[in-house]
This record gives sequence, C-alpha cells and structure tokens, in this order.
Amino acid sequence: MKNYDIVIIGAGCSGLSLAYRLIESSFNICIIDNSSRENRIRKTWSYWNTYDHPFRHLEKEPNLTLQIKNFEKTILNCDDYNYCSIDSFDFDEYVLKKIDNCSNITINFEETINNIEEVNDGFHVDMGTGIIQTKYIFDSRPNRSPGDMKQVFKGLFVEFKEPLKDFIPTLMDFSNKDKFHFIYSLPMGSNQYLFESTYYSVSKIDKTQMTTEVHEYIKKTYTTQYSVIREEYGEIPLSTKVNLNMSDSNIINIGIPAGSTRASTGYTFLNIQKQSDEYVKMLNGDKYVEYPKTFKNKILRKMDNVLLMIIRDEPLKSMSILYSMFEKNTANRTIRFLSDIPTILDILCIVWSMPKLLFIKYAIRSITARKV
Repeated sequence: MKNYDIVIIGAGCSGLSLAYRLIESSFNICIIDNSSRENRIRKTWSYWNTYDHPFRHLEKEPNLTLQIKNFEKTILNCDDYNYCSIDSFDFDEYVLKKIDNCSNITINFEETINNIEEVNDGFHVDMGTGIIQTKYIFDSRPNRSPGDMKQVFKGLFVEFKEPLKDFIPTLMDFSNKDKFHFIYSLPMGSNQYLFESTYYSVSKIDKTQMTTEVHEYIKKTYTTQYSVIREEYGEIPLSTKVNLNMSDSNIINIGIPAGSTRASTGYTFLNIQKQSDEYVKMLNGDKYVEYPKTFKNKILRKMDNVLLMIIRDEPLKSMSILYSMFEKNTANRTIRFLSDIPTILDILCIVWSMPKLLFIKYAIRSITARKV
C-alpha cells in the first residue's frame, strides 16, 4: 500500500492551484482525477485583479473599461483593478508540466474513488485499481442539488477580418428585456473576441438556443463577417450553501464545495487562489482563515441569497437592481464588492443603492426560507 501525506481529489482549478503551491515541498502528494488528461474541458476564467497569485503571467491583455447595458449604458473604469482573463488550457499546460517535472507529486487521471475509510493514522482511499493511505484529503468534488440556481453560459470565440473599432468589453448587456439573460463579451486577441450568452436558472437551458442568441447579437451589433474559432459551455452552481470544514477533520473541502464561487456572480478563480494560500499556511502549521467563515463573507452570502431569490422570483426586476448597483456606485466600490473585498462602507453603499422595498421584502423572506 502506497503512503502519501496528501491526497487531492480533482485536477481542476482548485486541485491544481493547491498542488502547484506544494511543488518540491516536504509533502508527498497524490492527485486523483476521473477525467482524461487529453480531453480537458476548456474554459475562460475572468476576474478583477484584486489579489496577487502565481499565474499572472498567463493572463490575457487586461481590460481597463467594461460597459453594462440596460435601457442605457454605464461604463465601469477598471484602471485600479484591471479585468483579467486566463485560458484554462494555458493554466493546465503550465501547471501539469511543472508537476511532471517535480519529485513529490504523483497525478492519476481516469481514476475513480470507490471509498474513503478513516483509519487510526489517516485514511484509506480505494481507487479501484488499488488502495492508498494518506493523512490529509483535499476534496474538490462538487455537491449539486437539482433545485440549485446555476449560471449557464454558452460562448463563441469568433474572428473578424480586422479588429472592431467600436468594440467595448461588455460585462452585461441586458438586450433581452423579457427574461434574466445577458450577453458578455471580451477581446481575445487583435481581431478575436469572446461572446457569451448567460442565464441564471434552476432549469435546463437549450444550448442551441444560446448559440443562436450569440449569433443574433453579433450580427445585430456588428455588420462585418466573422468565423467561429471554437465554443465553450459551462454551468456554475450558484449556491450560498457551503460545506464548512470541521476543525478536527483532515478531509478538507476545496474549490466550489468550500464556497469559492461568489453565488451572485459566479466568479471563482481568485477565491480559489486565496483558499489555496490559506491551506498551505495550515499545512505548514501557521494560523489560517477559512474563507467562508470570515465576518464579511457571511454578510456577502446573506446578500447573495437575497439577490438569488429576487432573480428566481422576479427576474425582470433583478436586472434593474444589478444595473443600479453599477450606476449609483463608484467603479472601485462595485469591483471590491463583487470581488469579495468590500469595506463595511462599501457594503452599506451597495445596499443603499438597491430598490429599498424590494430588497427589504426579500431580506425578510430569506430569514425563514432555505438558502438558494
């Protein structure tokens, strides 16, 4: 039976981010993933640059402005907090190459975990092909409930014959006023762009319909011809329910099940980096702060729960709520709020900018209702 200090379940963003920080450490590590190394799902991870991390060199050209469109449009100045994106394929290639060349990490693809048994000196992990022993388990497997809200997106990476002169990166374009739906668009090269159709929904959204929406948006907004380079699709669980880690347990949730996804926005990458740094502190015997347990994060989760209830029950009104948040607050304040680093004053100002009666109504409901 092989012995490891640490087993990381899942070689996604959270598993690899933690493993990267432990390369050539004193820990003997095994990563287990049920997918194929050759068939990784390609995604684009975006965030405002509010926290330093070791993958900055993988970022695409940052965006300094973003627009939000409803009946009008407002511009979000990102000079202080640039809006950045990373291609998950670039991330995978970089981290996996580092792991391949290190001496203390073993990675097993296409392995399924049948059982985890707690024993006196740690855990036995049954992979079907064999049993290994470990002291710590970092588990990134998401626990999804059928009724959970999801952010569903379908994106097309397109190429025009020449750069679009009038293109402005768009965080949210609520062109469709009949449902909670928006188009998200970013530049991805000199004449390449990403356009995404995005929904918040508890039910399934037709992928073909979303693809059609993107094509219709591009043709309506830009008259020049384009070609589709590739597509991407994803579903991000938007839940304020977090599996908090027990202080006396060595099975530790990471990534989405540990609350890394901001429930009202779907932003995840930067919170994973924060969590990974904290878990390394824990492994080294230093004091660390478990992200979901911080005072501000508890407040943000309650606010997210209110907003998700409004999106679910009154989706058309929720569009005006989001737009007013951007319009009535400074760019830096809004970005800090959306990036989980608000000051208390930021939180108060954001709440004050919301439609008062609607927000109070659902805040009261959220006290007795189950978390979304």
